[in-house]
Order: sequence, then structure tokens, then C-alpha cells
Amino acid sequence: MIGSSRVRAAFGAMLVLSGAPALADSAPPASFAAVPVGAPLVVRDQNPLIRGAYLPLPVAPFDADGWSVQATLNWSNTVNAGLRANESFLVDAESLELGLVLLGRVGEWRVRAGVPVTYRDAGVLDGFIDGWHDLFGLPEGIRPQRPKDAYAVFYERLGTVEVDAPSGTALGDVQLEAGRVLRASERGELSAWVGVELPTGRRSRLTGNGGVDASAWLAGRRQLSPLVAVTGQIGAVALGGDEPVPLRSTGAFGTVTLGWQVLPSFEAIAQLDAHSALADDSSLRFLQAATLLTLGGRIRAASGWSFEAGVTEDIAVDRSPDVTFHFGLTFR
Repeated sequence: MIGSSRVRAAFGAMLVLSGAPALADSAPPASFAAVPVGAPLVVRDQNPLIRGAYLPLPVAPFDADGWSVQATLNWSNTVNAGLRANESFLVDAESLELGLVLLGRVGEWRVRAGVPVTYRDAGVLDGFIDGWHDLFGLPEGIRPQRPKDAYAVFYERLGTVEVDAPSGTALGDVQLEAGRVLRASERGELSAWVGVELPTGRRSRLTGNGGVDASAWLAGRRQLSPLVAVTGQIGAVALGGDEPVPLRSTGAFGTVTLGWQVLPSFEAIAQLDAHSALADDSSLRFLQAATLLTLGGRIRAASGWSFEAGVTEDIAVDRSPDVTFHFGLTFR
């Protein structure tokens, strides 16, 4: 059940991270084309045990021809463990994932290419998160039993160690995607997308699953009022690799984003991301279907760039990282 304290905590962090709208241009931006109102935050589940599986990033409509570059940083922290009859895991780690994405539109076609680079280590957030949990009355889980700023990413199944990931930096899988508009009007659009993820990541570092994954999905946007818009996507993925954690052959995912243009250059955003269980034949809660809530905001400048920030909480508790801090820049 979704705890109100978790929502309050995410909202509080959103205010901290997005409290800079006063620094942005006070006049309405000359161009909102690069990132329209209601565009989703570029986040995904950072669960390290399934990070190598392909879950396409949320996609936003492009309202003008041309190209944009996105750079994102997702900073997550997880302390979790579980034991069942045939499997067990321990994740006590922090990750910094830098994502670089090139987006373009040519007529009715959209294209997107991206690659992440992940650094995973003990990190520095344990003390901060302990204090945050105390402030908002959030459950601590096994955190009190673990030493501060320790590191472990371990998964065992049927007596075999499937994962014992070292700390360090690794390249992730390259994503190549294309979409075409099916229907468009002044108030919204619907597009169909296909994508593949190529095995450029490292299985031993949990940044790839060793196979070619493919996905197809629908994405849409609807302008509810001059200041409010909603976007969403829903799709399925076929997983071509099954290492290091045994994976199912298929999965499903979806995103819903609500954007409210509070000021001419500042938008408040609430977003839900969900996916089905991707691990095969696991009873561990950490490897089940996940639902994540991200609260944040986006600042737009008249020159066309935008900055976004948000906080992601695992509202389906213990199924994804405890918290992820998201930052992103888009240049046009």
C-alpha cells in the first residue's frame, strides 16, 4: 500500500530540487518546441539486478523539425535484502548513471539514440537518507543493520552465485529507436515506436544482459488546458538476453505524466512509471513488478534549453531503489 509519508517525502524533495524557477527567464520562452508541457521526465527503474534489461525511456512529442541533445543524471541509493527457499540477494549500493540521448524529427518521423554510463559504488548518501527517513517517518528496512557507506550487490539462486558485481564504471547498452505519428491535432498526438537495445554493456557490471532486446510501444500527448497536459506510453519488450539474473522472455511497461505550467518558464510534474516483473521464476519482492512515483519540475529558457529535476520513490515498496534523484538538461 502506498504510504502517505513516502509521498510527503518525495514532495518535499521536489521542492528542494526544483526551487529554482525564480532563476529562470521570467518572460514566456520564445520556443517550447524542444520540450512541450507535459513531456515526461527521463527516468526509469534503477534496480541494479535488472538494469541490464531494456525498458525504453519515456518519450516526448517533438513539435518542430530539428535535433535536440539530452544529458541526464540519475543518482540512486538502495539498501535491501531478501531470502527465499531457492534464492537470496543483498543490494547495498549507490549508482550514478549518466545518460546521453540524441533526438530528432524529420517530417512525421522521430528518431532517438542513447547510451548510459553507470558508476556504482558504496556512495555517500546513506547518512542523508537515514536523516530523511527519520524526518518523514519512513521505514528503515535493513539500513540500521548495515554499516554506513558499505557496498554489496549479490544474488544467489539454487546454490549458485549469479551476481557478485564489483564497484566501478561501465558502459551500458546502446538504444536505437524510431517512431511515426499516427494522429495529430492542435490538442495532442499519438505515435507508434519501435526500438532495439544492442549488447554493448557489461553483464558483470549489470549494465547489459548479453543479448539484443526489442520493444514496441504507443506514446501520446493530450493538452487538457492551456497550462496543463498529460502524456503517456504503454508497450511491450522482448528480452534477448538472460544474464546475469535469469530474465523472462517478455515484459510490459508504461508511463503517465501530468505537467502543469505554473509560471511561464516553470512546469511542475508528477509521473508514474511501472513495469511488469522481468526476472524469471523469482519470488523475491525486489524482482517483482515495480511502480515508481517521480515528483519534480522543469525550467525552460527562451533560447530553447531546459533543465529538469525530480525525486523518484518506490511506492511499490522494496521493488526498486529507495530513492533516485534525477537531473536533466536538454539543448536544442
